[in-house]
Amino acid sequence: MDSRLGGAQTSSAMNKSVTKVGIIRGIVLLLALIAGAPATAQQSTAFPFEQLVRSPMVHCAFYRAYDIDPQSGQRLLVEGRSDSLTHYQRHRGQRVRSIDTRRSGAVDVHVVRGRYLHYIERTAGMYVVTTVYACLERDPQSDMCINYGAVNARHFDARVLREPDKVFEELQALAEPGFCDHSFIHLQEAANRPPRP
Repeated sequence: MDSRLGGAQTSSAMNKSVTKVGIIRGIVLLLALIAGAPATAQQSTAFPFEQLVRSPMVHCAFYRAYDIDPQSGQRLLVEGRSDSLTHYQRHRGQRVRSIDTRRSGAVDVHVVRGRYLHYIERTAGMYVVTTVYACLERDPQSDMCINYGAVNARHFDARVLREPDKVFEELQALAEPGFCDHSFIHLQEAANRPPRP
Protein backbone atom coordinates (compact mmCIF):
# COMPACT_ATOMS: atom_id res chain seq x y z
CA MET A 1 0.00 0.00 0.00
CA ASP A 2 1.31 3.45 -0.90
CA SER A 3 1.88 5.60 2.21
CA ARG A 4 1.23 8.78 0.26
CA LEU A 5 -2.28 7.65 -0.62
CA GLY A 6 -3.04 6.78 3.01
CA GLY A 7 -1.93 10.24 4.11
CA ALA A 8 -4.20 11.88 1.57
CA GLN A 9 -7.16 9.91 2.82
CA THR A 10 -6.38 10.84 6.42
CA SER A 11 -6.07 14.52 5.49
CA SER A 12 -9.44 14.39 3.69
CA ALA A 13 -11.07 12.70 6.67
CA MET A 14 -9.60 15.36 8.98
CA ASN A 15 -10.91 18.14 6.74
CA LYS A 16 -14.42 16.63 6.85
CA SER A 17 -14.18 16.33 10.63
CA VAL A 18 -13.03 19.96 10.98
CA THR A 19 -15.82 21.06 8.63
CA LYS A 20 -18.44 19.21 10.72
CA VAL A 21 -17.10 20.79 13.91
CA GLY A 22 -17.24 24.23 12.24
CA ILE A 23 -20.84 23.68 11.14
CA ILE A 24 -21.86 22.53 14.61
CA ARG A 25 -20.14 25.55 16.19
CA GLY A 26 -21.89 27.85 13.70
CA ILE A 27 -25.28 26.35 14.55
CA VAL A 28 -24.60 26.69 18.28
CA LEU A 29 -23.56 30.33 17.76
CA LEU A 30 -26.70 31.05 15.71
CA LEU A 31 -28.92 29.50 18.40
CA ALA A 32 -27.15 31.56 21.07
CA LEU A 33 -27.73 34.75 19.07
CA ILE A 34 -31.41 33.94 18.61
CA ALA A 35 -31.82 33.16 22.31
CA GLY A 36 -30.10 36.43 23.23
CA ALA A 37 -32.08 38.57 20.78
CA PRO A 38 -34.47 41.10 22.31
CA ALA A 39 -37.84 39.63 23.18
CA THR A 40 -39.69 42.10 20.97
CA ALA A 41 -37.70 41.05 17.91
CA GLN A 42 -38.50 37.41 18.57
CA GLN A 43 -42.18 38.11 19.25
CA SER A 44 -42.72 40.24 16.18
CA THR A 45 -41.77 37.36 13.91
CA ALA A 46 -43.61 34.79 16.02
CA PHE A 47 -46.87 36.71 16.44
CA PRO A 48 -47.45 39.90 14.44
CA PHE A 49 -49.92 41.38 16.95
CA GLU A 50 -47.81 41.07 20.12
CA GLN A 51 -47.62 44.85 20.68
CA LEU A 52 -51.41 45.00 20.55
CA VAL A 53 -51.75 42.11 23.00
CA ARG A 54 -49.41 43.76 25.51
CA SER A 55 -50.92 47.23 25.21
CA PRO A 56 -52.95 48.32 28.24
CA MET A 57 -55.51 50.03 25.98
CA VAL A 58 -56.78 49.17 22.50
CA HIS A 59 -59.26 51.33 20.59
CA CYS A 60 -61.30 50.05 17.63
CA ALA A 61 -63.76 51.71 15.26
CA PHE A 62 -66.22 49.67 13.17
CA TYR A 63 -68.40 50.58 10.20
CA ARG A 64 -71.60 49.03 8.86
CA ALA A 65 -70.44 49.80 5.34
CA TYR A 66 -67.54 51.36 3.51
CA ASP A 67 -67.67 54.90 2.16
CA ILE A 68 -66.71 55.23 -1.50
CA ASP A 69 -64.12 57.76 -2.64
CA PRO A 70 -65.96 59.75 -5.37
CA GLN A 71 -62.77 60.34 -7.38
CA SER A 72 -61.15 56.90 -7.30
CA GLY A 73 -64.07 54.62 -6.49
CA GLN A 74 -61.96 52.98 -3.75
CA ARG A 75 -63.59 51.77 -0.55
CA LEU A 76 -62.78 53.94 2.48
CA LEU A 77 -63.16 53.83 6.24
CA VAL A 78 -63.33 57.47 7.30
CA GLU A 79 -62.05 58.16 10.79
CA GLY A 80 -64.67 59.88 12.92
CA ARG A 81 -67.60 58.45 10.93
CA SER A 82 -67.73 54.97 12.46
CA ASP A 83 -70.95 53.27 13.54
CA SER A 84 -69.48 51.89 16.76
CA LEU A 85 -66.43 52.25 18.95
CA THR A 86 -64.94 49.59 21.20
CA HIS A 87 -62.33 50.10 23.87
CA TYR A 88 -60.38 47.19 25.39
CA GLN A 89 -58.51 47.79 28.62
CA ARG A 90 -56.14 45.42 30.38
CA HIS A 91 -56.58 45.62 34.16
CA ARG A 92 -53.60 44.92 36.39
CA GLY A 93 -51.73 43.40 33.48
CA GLN A 94 -54.06 40.39 33.11
CA ARG A 95 -57.85 40.70 32.80
CA VAL A 96 -59.22 42.46 29.70
CA ARG A 97 -62.52 44.38 29.79
CA SER A 98 -64.49 45.86 26.90
CA ILE A 99 -66.57 49.02 26.68
CA ASP A 100 -68.69 49.43 23.56
CA THR A 101 -70.88 52.28 22.28
CA ARG A 102 -73.63 49.74 21.50
CA ARG A 103 -74.25 48.75 25.12
CA SER A 104 -73.86 50.06 28.63
CA GLY A 105 -71.26 48.83 31.09
CA ALA A 106 -68.03 46.89 30.73
CA VAL A 107 -67.72 43.14 30.15
CA ASP A 108 -64.88 40.65 30.45
CA VAL A 109 -63.20 39.62 27.21
CA HIS A 110 -61.27 36.48 26.40
CA VAL A 111 -58.17 37.20 24.26
CA VAL A 112 -57.17 34.38 21.91
CA ARG A 113 -54.08 34.18 19.69
CA GLY A 114 -54.13 32.11 16.54
CA ARG A 115 -53.15 33.20 13.05
CA TYR A 116 -55.13 36.30 14.02
CA LEU A 117 -55.85 38.04 17.31
CA HIS A 118 -59.38 37.64 18.68
CA TYR A 119 -61.17 39.53 21.46
CA ILE A 120 -64.16 37.33 22.34
CA GLU A 121 -66.99 38.37 24.62
CA ARG A 122 -70.15 36.49 25.42
CA THR A 123 -73.26 38.59 25.87
CA ALA A 124 -76.76 37.12 26.31
CA GLY A 125 -75.78 33.88 24.58
CA MET A 126 -74.28 35.70 21.63
CA TYR A 127 -70.59 36.07 20.80
CA VAL A 128 -69.22 39.50 19.95
CA VAL A 129 -65.82 38.99 18.38
CA THR A 130 -63.26 41.52 17.27
CA THR A 131 -60.64 39.91 15.05
CA VAL A 132 -57.44 41.74 14.19
CA TYR A 133 -56.09 40.34 10.93
CA ALA A 134 -53.40 42.68 9.50
CA CYS A 135 -51.13 45.63 10.08
CA LEU A 136 -52.36 48.60 8.02
CA GLU A 137 -49.81 51.24 8.97
CA ARG A 138 -46.34 51.24 10.54
CA ASP A 139 -44.50 53.99 12.36
CA PRO A 140 -41.74 55.10 9.96
CA GLN A 141 -39.19 55.56 12.75
CA SER A 142 -39.71 52.42 14.86
CA ASP A 143 -41.35 50.16 12.23
CA MET A 144 -43.90 49.25 14.93
CA CYS A 145 -47.44 48.67 13.70
CA ILE A 146 -49.67 51.54 14.80
CA ASN A 147 -52.89 50.77 12.92
CA TYR A 148 -54.43 47.33 12.47
CA GLY A 149 -57.15 46.00 10.17
CA ALA A 150 -60.01 44.46 12.16
CA VAL A 151 -63.57 43.23 11.86
CA ASN A 152 -66.36 42.93 14.41
CA ALA A 153 -68.77 40.02 14.17
CA ARG A 154 -71.83 39.15 16.22
CA HIS A 155 -73.04 35.56 16.03
CA PHE A 156 -74.11 32.44 17.93
CA ASP A 157 -71.36 30.09 16.68
CA ALA A 158 -69.84 28.51 19.83
CA ARG A 159 -66.98 27.09 17.75
CA VAL A 160 -65.38 30.52 18.10
CA LEU A 161 -64.10 29.42 21.52
CA ARG A 162 -62.26 26.41 20.00
CA GLU A 163 -61.53 27.50 16.43
CA PRO A 164 -61.64 31.30 16.27
CA ASP A 165 -59.49 31.52 13.12
CA LYS A 166 -61.75 29.15 11.21
CA VAL A 167 -64.94 30.92 12.33
CA PHE A 168 -63.42 34.29 11.36
CA GLU A 169 -62.56 33.03 7.88
CA GLU A 170 -66.09 31.66 7.40
CA LEU A 171 -67.95 34.73 8.70
CA GLN A 172 -65.58 37.51 7.70
CA ALA A 173 -67.76 38.69 4.80
CA LEU A 174 -70.67 39.26 7.23
CA ALA A 175 -68.60 41.17 9.80
CA GLU A 176 -68.30 44.93 10.11
CA PRO A 177 -64.95 46.28 8.84
CA GLY A 178 -62.84 48.56 10.95
CA PHE A 179 -59.46 49.23 12.44
CA CYS A 180 -57.77 49.22 15.84
CA ASP A 181 -54.82 50.97 17.39
CA HIS A 182 -52.98 50.60 20.66
CA SER A 183 -52.64 53.71 22.73
CA PHE A 184 -50.33 54.55 25.54
CA ILE A 185 -48.06 51.57 25.00
CA HIS A 186 -45.04 51.67 27.30
CA LEU A 187 -46.53 54.67 29.13
CA GLN A 188 -47.80 54.70 32.68
CA GLU A 189 -51.51 55.38 33.05
CA ALA A 190 -52.25 58.84 34.45
CA ALA A 191 -54.28 57.43 37.37
CA ASN A 192 -51.28 55.39 38.53
CA ARG A 193 -48.80 58.25 38.58
CA PRO A 194 -47.77 59.58 41.96
CA PRO A 195 -48.69 63.24 42.52
CA ARG A 196 -45.98 65.81 41.86
CA PRO A 197 -44.45 67.44 44.95
